[in-house]
Amino acid sequence: MIKAARLVVLSLVVVLMSSPVFAQNSKAIGTWELTTISPEGETKSTVVISEEGGKLKAVGKSPRGERPYESIEVNGSRITLVITISYNGSPMTITYGGTIDAAKMGGEADFGGMATGTWSATAQKQ
Repeated sequence: MIKAARLVVLSLVVVLMSSPVFAQNSKAIGTWELTTISPEGETKSTVVISEEGGKLKAVGKSPRGERPYESIEVNGSRITLVITISYNGSPMTITYGGTIDAAKMGGEADFGGMATGTWSATAQKQ
């Protein structure tokens, strides 16, 4: 009976690990060096993406501290990250949209509808 239960659990793990959703998300998991180019110049930070309970989670790290991203979504080769920062004392939501592969990602950034820019990120070796 225990062997049968183990076999069922192992089979379920294999199916989940090979599912397209897991494969899409797994390429985002890791530590990324992020460069954002806005009308105010270039900013560098680190983004750590992990998986918790089947959902992606991202945390931005810079010399000013750490801040969680509100959301991260991977759909095929498309990625969207959303974070809210304080800009001149007011909250500003930045939406990063672009493409992702195993070693890099990048695209366009929208700074709360007030400006646009670009961004790129490189996967860091673990």
